[in-house]
Amino acid sequence: MMAGFEFDIWRPLAGLMIFLLAMRLIESAIKAIAGARIKQTIAANTSQPLRGVLTGTIATALLQSSSLVGLLVLAFVGARLMALRQALLIVFGANLGTTATGWLVALLGFKLDLDAISLPMIALGGLLYSLANYPKVRNYGELGLGLGLLLLALQFMKSALGEMGDQIEPGLLEGFALWQYALFGIVASALMQSSSAVMVLTLSAIYSGVIDLPAGAALMIGADLGTTSTVMFGAIGGGATKKRVALGHVIFNLVTDLFAFVFIYPLLAIAALLEDPLMALVAFHSLFNLAGVIIWTPLVSQLARALEQRFRVPTDQVNRFLDPGAAELPESALRALADEVGHLAQRIIEQNSGMFAPAVPTKDEFRASYMKTKRLEAEILQFALTLRLDEKDKDQETGGQVDRLLQSGRNLLLSSKLCKDNINDLRHLADYESPLFEQVITSQREFYAQLPSSWQAVGELEPGQIEGLIEQNRCSHDHLHDEIYEAIRNDDLPRKRVSTVLNLNRAIFNSNLSLLTGIALLAQHTQKNRMMLV
Repeated sequence: MMAGFEFDIWRPLAGLMIFLLAMRLIESAIKAIAGARIKQTIAANTSQPLRGVLTGTIATALLQSSSLVGLLVLAFVGARLMALRQALLIVFGANLGTTATGWLVALLGFKLDLDAISLPMIALGGLLYSLANYPKVRNYGELGLGLGLLLLALQFMKSALGEMGDQIEPGLLEGFALWQYALFGIVASALMQSSSAVMVLTLSAIYSGVIDLPAGAALMIGADLGTTSTVMFGAIGGGATKKRVALGHVIFNLVTDLFAFVFIYPLLAIAALLEDPLMALVAFHSLFNLAGVIIWTPLVSQLARALEQRFRVPTDQVNRFLDPGAAELPESALRALADEVGHLAQRIIEQNSGMFAPAVPTKDEFRASYMKTKRLEAEILQFALTLRLDEKDKDQETGGQVDRLLQSGRNLLLSSKLCKDNINDLRHLADYESPLFEQVITSQREFYAQLPSSWQAVGELEPGQIEGLIEQNRCSHDHLHDEIYEAIRNDDLPRKRVSTVLNLNRAIFNSNLSLLTGIALLAQHTQKNRMMLV
């Protein structure tokens, strides 16, 4: 190193931090402006491998965040809006889409007067973001502010690393092996949680002559692998689906990056046809990610099947649909929550109807099933409490839908509890061999025979059907009530049994009414969301 070497470390660090802030602002603005459309596009365009990859590529290029696209994918898989195979295709495409930032910076950032562009963008964008009263105007102001800060950050890093390059002796960095540059890229990307930030630093270093093109290529290979740490950290403590997607992401990047490292010089030879070293670096980054997509897309089904064998669901878990990955976004969380409440309703319909079989189960037998049902309702409540809702969601429609589904679950569980608490009374009536027992069994079996047998169909009941069942329940209660009084008048019912039979009749009525109330709330949610999709 040259004598008197001086380097202001704060300027490139400040530039790097401003860049990361700018990326957050851009991501937030685009998510607000077009996030809903992008989510719908991701969820809808995964039926074919090519469409899935292109969807991931385009969505990541637009959102400027492979992490956000990964979050969306985890949520959709958790809510069963897409299969694991489809999610992997989106992840493959997201890796390719994240190279768009490098192209943008290489094409514009090093060829324009950045101060002349960035300062007006920061001034105007910041003005709109700070003073505008309309959310859409604020969002566009946030986007302009983010883009201006991104260009300003690039200017900071260019100038700082340019001064560093002027002071470094030629050959100083020649002793470093490519694997060391790759290792540095892994660590830097993992620490900054952004391969785009490493790309900008690398482009600045090449532009300033600090490192050569092969060293920059090795850095980007490492950064590509290091960025998987975001998904891995996000999968810690998550559900099985979340961990499978994260592992699939790591496997894809690991194999792709090993391929890029082994064939680094042939790939660089192709990229170098662009002559400009900055363009060559981003072309190399895109080339090896494209190679990864080509390698893995034909194997995606086999990879998905292998991942399905990993991370089994805990044996004590009762729920079917409450994957933690679905809790990341309100839309997918509501879908998972509604499906699980439907599952709870199906379970309680089967459980309660079993009480009215000719051979009435014992209280202990019924209690064992009831305790699992109670645990399922607790898992539903716990999932609802972990939902990532913004304050506006909690106060408006999304929060109202969550409350409606939880109220549905409480009514469903109350129905089961009333059955559990009165099963001994039903057994006593059976032992007494009263004709009233046959009436109870017959009317209740007719009632439950009209209820759906699948969890999907429970939420599809029409209001008219539910009202008819409520009326049938009332008629059955009133008819049995009259029969009880007739038995009392004819001395066909011992006095010590009178209160027991009356209480049983009332408990069955309340249990059925709670069940139908829970189903009605679930059906309201289902029909409301169906209308929103039309």
